[in-house]
Amino acid sequence: MRHGFVVILSLCCLTGAVFVQPGPAAGTGASVRFFANQKVGQEITVTGGFRRFPNRGKRRYFVNNARTGEVEYVEYYGMTMVPSLVVGKGSVSMKASLMAKMLLFYSDPDLISDIPLQGDSYWFTGTLIGYQYGTTGITRGMGMGGDPYILLKSVSAKPPEDLPVAPPVLHSRRRRRIPHRARNPTADSAPSLIKDLAQRIPRPGPGRGRSA
Repeated sequence: MRHGFVVILSLCCLTGAVFVQPGPAAGTGASVRFFANQKVGQEITVTGGFRRFPNRGKRRYFVNNARTGEVEYVEYYGMTMVPSLVVGKGSVSMKASLMAKMLLFYSDPDLISDIPLQGDSYWFTGTLIGYQYGTTGITRGMGMGGDPYILLKSVSAKPPEDLPVAPPVLHSRRRRRIPHRARNPTADSAPSLIKDLAQRIPRPGPGRGRSA
């Protein structure tokens, strides 16, 4: 991670470009450890809170190959995802945090035409294509980049049948608050019970006092 930071800092000094890159390097430890075991090109399934970019048109990105130095350009629609569960080579559950977000790309708008602009109850499956590199770049190396980038293949309202872990509870029901009196009915009835017992005890009549 430190090596990647040094390279990015050097690039900023040479080009004069400044950008914020808060991805896994600044994210949760669980997310970093999980993606350290993933390979570019493998399938990833994720669920969590998402927000689609406005469909004004595709955004252009450049893909940087750190090994060969080659650069190619691609165009995608996209959405941001704050995952609560990610499944790939293993799985990781995490508390929703903007410090551990990822981007989901797609080329065909029909793929997500049935889902709202934002939500948290859908399952997205795609291919890990790389990591954030600046503002419009994608790099293959995790240590050189930030947020993971996933190219979508399918979207479902239900979790996959072969999911290796139990799906998270996305909507929790509120517990009804029970009034204090209803929680301890014995305490409420105690005064009336004592009064009833007092009425049943016979009182001494005239001449029935205790003998000396």
